[in-house]
Amino acid sequence: IRFIGAGADPEFANGSNGLMARVKYVFSFYSIIDLMAIVPFYVAVYMPNGWIDQHDEYFRMARLFRLLKLDKYVPSISLVDDVLRLKKKVLVVASYAAVTLWILFTAAMFEVEKNDDEIEIDPLPLYGCVEDCSMSDRYNNYFNSIPLTGIHLTGDFPLIEYGARGRVILFFAVIAAVGVVSIPSGVIASGFAEIVQTRNKTKGTTERDAGAVAGDDWYDIQYRNLEGQPPPPSIFGPQMDALQIKAKEYLDGRVDETTGLVSRTQFSSTGRLLFFSLIITNVAAILLESIPEIDKNVGNASGNFFDVFEAFSVFFFTADYLLRLLSARKSREALYSPWVYSRTFFGLVDLVSILPWYIQVALTSTGHVISGDEAKIFRIFRIFRVLQLEDFIVAFTKLDNVFRASKDVLKATGLMAVIIWVGTSALFFIFEANNPNFRECDGSIPLTGTEDEPGCYDFESTLACNEFYPDMCSQAFFT
Repeated sequence: IRFIGAGADPEFANGSNGLMARVKYVFSFYSIIDLMAIVPFYVAVYMPNGWIDQHDEYFRMARLFRLLKLDKYVPSISLVDDVLRLKKKVLVVASYAAVTLWILFTAAMFEVEKNDDEIEIDPLPLYGCVEDCSMSDRYNNYFNSIPLTGIHLTGDFPLIEYGARGRVILFFAVIAAVGVVSIPSGVIASGFAEIVQTRNKTKGTTERDAGAVAGDDWYDIQYRNLEGQPPPPSIFGPQMDALQIKAKEYLDGRVDETTGLVSRTQFSSTGRLLFFSLIITNVAAILLESIPEIDKNVGNASGNFFDVFEAFSVFFFTADYLLRLLSARKSREALYSPWVYSRTFFGLVDLVSILPWYIQVALTSTGHVISGDEAKIFRIFRIFRVLQLEDFIVAFTKLDNVFRASKDVLKATGLMAVIIWVGTSALFFIFEANNPNFRECDGSIPLTGTEDEPGCYDFESTLACNEFYPDMCSQAFFT
């Protein structure tokens, strides 16, 4: 369909006849991706038992190139060259520093590990060692040391069997890795943000309301619109209004309209301190209850310390939740609505922190015996009470604003991350599926053998090993 329609596509038909437009399309980037994904299938069908058919599982991987077509909808990979040009000078300097450090640390690691025969490691058939291997087999020459040192300079530490001198060098290598990785990463991320934001500006943006900021959603807009508006009166009369105002002042204090300062009564300050203390002690109780020795000493009988403390905490958190629902009609943060409050971050956290306890009590009262695993599930929900600290330090409630303000950059970088992730996974499968370093065989099979009786590491693939020794060979990784 795309081939037929290429004659009418301005990208290919501009200044060309129908034939040339279709020729241009065939050699275009997205056409090549489509051909790589489908041609091997048809070749294998019409040439059975041919080379392509025999390596069909590898050619199927070519279908993953279709992921690149998503770039047409969410630009990501196509922005890489723009980012590299935009940040060329900084990246050149960072690359020079990274290569220099790589060369120096490789030389140092080669010198200290080439004679390290003390620490035994797993067999390394690709390095020519199948028994009593050590780091000296990995670092047996400068060139073999390059990729291993490069891995450490990314901040990763998959190899740990080093001697004292190697660990000292790698200590400084990991420190250097912070600069080697973070500086280029930060520069590239900044470049993506600049390019995506510039492209979005060229598309045109709607005018924001006064006081609006990037990442505002429905709640932020409604909250801003209520500025200066008094809370609505209660349908239950002035006495309910007064009660709601008192509850609001107890929970959040009284705000001075001229200075914006918050003042609290002694009763309100005490309640706030108790609320904060209960959150901290509840989290501590959850951690202590997970320690078998403490849990055993306290006991699991009804009325034990943890159960009593839990019941008291739930009572206080429930009272706080009900007061907030009551005072929501006088709270601009709840948009003067209990229903809105119940769906805000704070409302959901307050509900999740108490609801599991009531469910557990209800199940127990109906005769349901709660097993140990079920009890653990209810305990896990209690850890959500730590999110109630958001009332004291704002953090999570602003995350959604950050995501919305950066959604275009996150889409671009997220898609590119998925493409790289899936693509490199496929490459690792193709190139490492039969790596003898990851092969395991039955104890009766020798590691290396003769032509008549080959060993575990003598086969080109794990499949060939299993053909000779049925169901006695396995691949530990990249299967």
